[in-house]
Amino acid sequence: MTENPKASRGTPLSVIIPALNEEAALPGTLASLALQPAEPPLEVILADGGSTDRTIPLFEATAARWVARGWTSRVVVVEPPGRAIQMNAGARVASGDPLLFLHADTHLPAGATNAITRALSDPAAAGGGFRLRYPESGWLLRLIGAWATARARLRHIHYGDQAMFFRRSAFEAAGGFPDMPLFEDLEIARALRRRGTIVTLPLPVDSSARRLLGGGVLRTGLQFALLRVRYGLGADAARLRAGYPDER
Repeated sequence: MTENPKASRGTPLSVIIPALNEEAALPGTLASLALQPAEPPLEVILADGGSTDRTIPLFEATAARWVARGWTSRVVVVEPPGRAIQMNAGARVASGDPLLFLHADTHLPAGATNAITRALSDPAAAGGGFRLRYPESGWLLRLIGAWATARARLRHIHYGDQAMFFRRSAFEAAGGFPDMPLFEDLEIARALRRRGTIVTLPLPVDSSARRLLGGGVLRTGLQFALLRVRYGLGADAARLRAGYPDER
């Protein structure tokens, strides 16, 4: 574990980025953090699953430039990798409130951290997420993004590629992300609904469609929908994961 120890002013917002060999995607995500205002101060934690590429050096080089803003950074290495256990490990060492879980290929819009702070100024709010947008072109990708946003607003369910954020007390009361290889974001989203109001912010995050494009947008989208149905009918998440085309 490495860290930049410079103290920030006030209580930071902790950004936790789970990653595994993300040297290609990570720079864009870190650049989106640079679009955020200096306040609230950020604590950015890379929860790495044992990357063998330049993911960690890239993160550390970028984070060194944040010292002047009073932001802190830390790297936590978790092996063997697993998105849920990596995110939970990052949350355990985080000192901030709220907690924002940001995929390594998801870009925040300008003003995102201020929007989170404003949303959680309502004591009834437990957490939430953003609208989903894919930066790649294609009407089907636009449709999928619109559906994800509508689902979030109607059912108060966000998935990980919508940059989920939590009031720390709600995250801890929910027990963190369940240690499962698939649908860990769905399960904690369900738990979060029992802890308070769920907010869908009007700002969109840009999440890479590489998972959909890798297997074909229509085919992969339908496959994921079928997995979701099977999971809802009681199928084991580990068995479902074996057939899930995840590029991340």
